[in-house]
Amino acid sequence: MRKICIAFGLCLALAACASYDGAGLRPGASGDEIRAAMGEPGTIWREADGGATWEYAHGPQGLETYMARLGSDGRLREIRQVLNTETFASIRPGTTTRDEVRRLLGAPARELYFERRDDHVWDYRYFDVASRYEYAFSVHFNPRGVVSGTETTPDDPRYFSSGSNGLN
Repeated sequence: MRKICIAFGLCLALAACASYDGAGLRPGASGDEIRAAMGEPGTIWREADGGATWEYAHGPQGLETYMARLGSDGRLREIRQVLNTETFASIRPGTTTRDEVRRLLGAPARELYFERRDDHVWDYRYFDVASRYEYAFSVHFNPRGVVSGTETTPDDPRYFSSGSNGLN
């Protein structure tokens, strides 16, 4: 029994060594190599060119979401951490749709609905490298599913772990 427990513990330790950011992967890596390094993607997005984007969201408490872009040959082209100000800047109120935000940023850490304003909000936690501080980036959607606004606020992890569904 003790040997089984030790073996199980070693397996857990090795699994914990999986690199969620794909460190060590290089362009040209196979899908199997990506899965071995990063695990199973949360979502696989099919691209018009025959390739795919694999989403690795680390929410709701995580501060990073990685998108691994594979070519039509199934080989890695690039891995990007998308929860950053550069990607946020590409979201345009009045133009960008809910589906486009989902593909750009991955799964939100939290979804809220404010009934009185008919306002849907998706929150993403992230770490800003420049300021070395954690923030929440919020995307507001109108009833048609188009971005109506965004905002960035200092992050309070208690807000994300409160268990509240955010409905009022």
